Amino acid sequence: MPVVTIVGNPNISVENRREMVKKVSEAVAEAYNLPIEAITVLVEALPPESIGVAGELLIDRK
Repeated sequence: MPVVTIVGNPNISVENRREMVKKVSEAVAEAYNLPIEAITVLVEALPPESIGVAGELLIDRK
């Protein structure tokens, strides 16, 4: 059973998370030639003070 972990900031709506999980699940199921029921997707939301991009925290970016 493949497990996909997506880590990002919490600024994504529940509706967009639903759509993302569906699309990722479909793509992985197709790649592995498995039923979609065999795919697990974990969405981990980190606060902006825990994500660094280009050498600075997201909370500090303007």
